[in-house]
Amino acid sequence: MKDFVDSLFEKRKKCPWAKGRTFANHRVELESEVQELKEAIEKNDIENIREELGDVLGDALFIGMIAEEKGLFTIKDSIEEVHEKLKRRSPWVFGNETVSSEEEAIKRWNEIKVEEKKAKNKQEF
Repeated sequence: MKDFVDSLFEKRKKCPWAKGRTFANHRVELESEVQELKEAIEKNDIENIREELGDVLGDALFIGMIAEEKGLFTIKDSIEEVHEKLKRRSPWVFGNETVSSEEEAIKRWNEIKVEEKKAKNKQEF
């Protein structure tokens, strides 16, 4: 993975197209790749799913790289944040809670998400 991220940074430095990418214009690239991934999933085309998933991940990392260049946050920050969110919102996996069904897991995830949003909103005031 490190080699791939390093390659993205190299492309950003040396490729005129990559140099011109911004959050706004690269969003279009990401949306296109997500659409192609959705279509591959709908067709259950495993080879194409693998390819398109890689493209989506690459575009997401590229957007993270743009943020990193601007000093806003790092790719590592994003990965660590989603990892912590996964652990917080899945206490039946990473804690001592239990759920007995898919529906209960989804319900609990969403409850925790609402609790987090309320707590965040209180901190902002």
